[in-house]
Amino acid sequence: MTTTAAGDALGMAALGAARLKAQRRGCARRCTPVPHRAGRFTVRVQPDPADLPARLEDAQTLDGDGLYDSALTDAAFVGMQAPGLAIETCVLERVVLAGAHLRGAQLRDVEMRDCDLANADLRGIRARRVRIVGARLTGALLSDADLGDVELEGCQADLTAFAGARLDRLRIVGCDLHHSDWQSARLRSVLIEACNLSGADLSRARFESVELRDCRLDGIRGAADLRGISMSWDDVLSSAGVFATACGVRILRPDLS
Repeated sequence: MTTTAAGDALGMAALGAARLKAQRRGCARRCTPVPHRAGRFTVRVQPDPADLPARLEDAQTLDGDGLYDSALTDAAFVGMQAPGLAIETCVLERVVLAGAHLRGAQLRDVEMRDCDLANADLRGIRARRVRIVGARLTGALLSDADLGDVELEGCQADLTAFAGARLDRLRIVGCDLHHSDWQSARLRSVLIEACNLSGADLSRARFESVELRDCRLDGIRGAADLRGISMSWDDVLSSAGVFATACGVRILRPDLS
C-alpha cells in the first residue's frame, strides 16, 4: 500500500469514527429523558359568561313551549315531560325539576341558582354559556351531553352520569361528584377544583388541557386513563395510593410489631 493510499484509509477511518460518535451523541440527545422542572401549572379556563340583560321579565310557569328572556323563581315541575325543551336568556332560582324528562334540551345564556335537578333525564342536552350554582344534581343523567362554557359551583352531583359527554371550557368548583360516571367522556380545557371525585368512574375518558386541583380521588376507577390531566405535586402525592394501585404496585405496610 502506498503512503497516499494508507493516508486515505486512515482518513476514511477517522471520518467514520467521527460520524459514529456524532450519531451516538444524537441518539443520546434523543433518548435521554429530560428532567421535569417542578412548578405549578395552571390550565387557563375562563368560560364565556351567560349574556344576560340587567332586567328580565318574571315568568309564572314553564312548559314544553320553552322559556325565553325571563326569570323564574320558586316553582316546581317534578317529573315534567318536556324533551327538547329550550331555555334561553333566563335566570332560574329555586326551581324544582327533580325527575324531569328533558332529554335533548337546549340551554343558552342561562343561570340556575339553588335548583333541584336530582334524577332528571338530561341526556343529549346542549348547553352554552350556562352557570349552575348550588344545585342538586344527584343521579342526574347527562350522558352524551354537549356542554360548552359551563360553570358548576357548589353542586351536589353524586351519582351523576356524564358518560359519553363532551365538555369544553368548563369550571367545576366545590362540587360533590362522588361515584359520578365519566366513562368515555371527552374533556377539553376543564378545571375541576376542590371537588370530591371519590369512587368516580373515569374509564376510557379522554382529557386535553384538564387540571385537577385539590380533589379527592380515592377509590376512582380508570386512574390509568388520566393521560392529559395536570395536577400539582402536592395533589399527586396525596393521591399516590390511587396511582400506585393503577400501576399494579403493591403497597407494603410498615411492621408495627
